[in-house]
Amino acid sequence: MYRFFKFILGPGLVAISLWSCSLDDAAPVLPINLADPIPLAKEFYTQEKPKQVSSSFRIQTEQEIFPFWAGAKIHAGGRMLIVPAHRKVQVRYEAGYLRRFVFELDERGQVIRGGMLELAGKELEFLLHNEVLLVEGFLSGVKSKDLTYLWSDFVARPLDGTQADGRVVTLQREGGAKSRLDAQALRTEFCIDWYWVYSRDGVVVFEVYSHTTCGSASCDSARSANAQDACLDDGVGAGGDEGQIIYKIENNVKSPCISGQVNKAVDSQFKNQITSLINSAFGESEKFDIILEDNNLNDNSLDGVTGISFTETVMTFTITLNSEVLTSSSQEYILAVVFHELLHAYMGHLGIDKSSISIDHENMANNYLNMLSKALMEHYSISGTNANYLAWGGLHESSKWGQLSQDQKNQILQTNHEYRSGVKGVKCK
Repeated sequence: MYRFFKFILGPGLVAISLWSCSLDDAAPVLPINLADPIPLAKEFYTQEKPKQVSSSFRIQTEQEIFPFWAGAKIHAGGRMLIVPAHRKVQVRYEAGYLRRFVFELDERGQVIRGGMLELAGKELEFLLHNEVLLVEGFLSGVKSKDLTYLWSDFVARPLDGTQADGRVVTLQREGGAKSRLDAQALRTEFCIDWYWVYSRDGVVVFEVYSHTTCGSASCDSARSANAQDACLDDGVGAGGDEGQIIYKIENNVKSPCISGQVNKAVDSQFKNQITSLINSAFGESEKFDIILEDNNLNDNSLDGVTGISFTETVMTFTITLNSEVLTSSSQEYILAVVFHELLHAYMGHLGIDKSSISIDHENMANNYLNMLSKALMEHYSISGTNANYLAWGGLHESSKWGQLSQDQKNQILQTNHEYRSGVKGVKCK
């Protein structure tokens, strides 16, 4: 059976902002109604940018972002200056997008902070219509739950990505930083997919596809304002032509009971973090697929295995669930196994080192136990203790396992055995 899902960045926006230090307080004081913010902002930018790290990851791979001063607009009685932020690169944005340099002045006419604010995720018409209101709100410290904020410095180095709900966002290229390309590589026809990566307490909770940049030898660093220049990204994007990406998680499991747990694990109507991680990560790129199947693995010590295959355009994760074992297991146990294997696929999607399965298990033990236990409790009337014990399944070689008492280890092993054999839990019919 095929399951098709769509994931679209919903009502939320993504906003990026950049802060720099204040100028010397000894600068001459000018009445706010006499001070022209544009030369003051230019001076601030010229002084502060060289102080910042010039080799930020985004600048290396996406090209320098520079202010288009001719398009600057003064707002809030001279207290706020908004400047278009341009760069020389071919780009396709998934949703509405707006990027601006922003400078705030005090009552004396001095620039007190400046940076680059990016807004993404809603219709471009909405962003443009509410541009001033959105910028003013951000500068005053007001963060809406419907917006996502990331504030970075003049060289696109993020400084504050904390959201209204406590999540933190960063912008990361597909595959992680270990395979980064420099600017010269980008200018020779390389394309890079970029994702907004949201985390809480250091743990990634979901990702959203942002845009794709493509370099070309013709996309040099000339600071053109020509709107017909195919290589000019003026910081305004209306989203792709199609607007949506259809993707598949293919459920080829033959056993009705096991297949039912697969469907539960990937059904986007459920709000647990693991299901959200899988739907977001694999829903925003046409380059990743997941296939789930069941078969006799001829080794009853195994519940399932996850393999990876590649073509020139697609990475496919194939999860094989051990039908010989799981057909007699409880539904809670089967679901825990499915979540466990989906996490293996998710870590492969993130580009985590796959040279040893123990690396994945270390990550699961350190970062995903609570997620997995809560996911089980969303679907079944299982105690928090038993859900936690099932989440520990397969992680007995992790270093965190060694920190448990022998009594805790025995209880975890016994609980997993009882659910695995079907003595406890909801039996398959």
